[in-house]
Amino acid sequence: MFKIFKIMHSIFKFLIALVRLSAKPATIFYPYPIAALLAFSLSGTFNVINLLKAIMFSFLFYAGVNLWNHVNDVEEDIAGGKKTVITENPKIRKLVAVISPLLYLISFALAVMWSVDEGGIAAFIAAACVTWVYSDKILLGRIIKRWKDHYITETLAFVIFVPSFTSMLWTIYVPLSLRSMAFSTTLTFFILSGIFLKDLKDITGDKLAGLKTLGVVFSPEILLKVSFVMLTFYYFSILLFSFLKILPILSALSTLFSVGLVYTVKHFSNNKWVITIRSVKPLNVLYYSNLGSLVTFIVTGFT
Repeated sequence: MFKIFKIMHSIFKFLIALVRLSAKPATIFYPYPIAALLAFSLSGTFNVINLLKAIMFSFLFYAGVNLWNHVNDVEEDIAGGKKTVITENPKIRKLVAVISPLLYLISFALAVMWSVDEGGIAAFIAAACVTWVYSDKILLGRIIKRWKDHYITETLAFVIFVPSFTSMLWTIYVPLSLRSMAFSTTLTFFILSGIFLKDLKDITGDKLAGLKTLGVVFSPEILLKVSFVMLTFYYFSILLFSFLKILPILSALSTLFSVGLVYTVKHFSNNKWVITIRSVKPLNVLYYSNLGSLVTFIVTGFT
């Protein structure tokens, strides 16, 4: 009996560790269902069952995406001293390498069953292919260089992925439309604003690996400026689509949080775009203003 309990306890610990790993890095797709909630509010259907479907679909697919990325990054993670469930156990690493493609296949099956528009299925296929080649070193990566290793294909991957995946999410509720395009466009700008900053913490490791990621090729000053421009486009696109009545007019209220962006830009401009310990406060302000904008965007979508 004790042995059975011990085995069950080990399995439970493994599952918890796997779920935690699958949620890194955290995004508005998973483990935070912000994108699914925003599509729900803007679609106007208010079908709770479809909302649960969208969240489940988003979580399963993005967990597969993240796990596939972690499996392919295992050598870099080991060299960098990162301790995860897959860096410490080769057997689990092989198991995760099977689980990830399985999540891709399950997500595709759900896309076929739940999408009310064939365009959504096509969009999902594009999103799945892009995320696969973005990380892959095991299969296709032996023939072609994976996309995340060079800043051009790294950026291109997200330019394709975000509108594709958000379009699929939308079709769980209603067919594609002008409003779905507005929804995808605003979120693409929002995600891109974060993409230009995500490699800053990995500059040293990427340089040692000989990669040409955004953080290696461009200075922090350039990446900060481009990130802020993308965030400006995010706010401007909401204003434009609200003015054109493609989005609810009250969606424009979410742009009030752009004050956080203005405050952060002013801080870095006054400090010659150098990231220091004093940058923590304005970056926190930016984080919470972005969150406030998204929450307001969701709430006003119901109008």
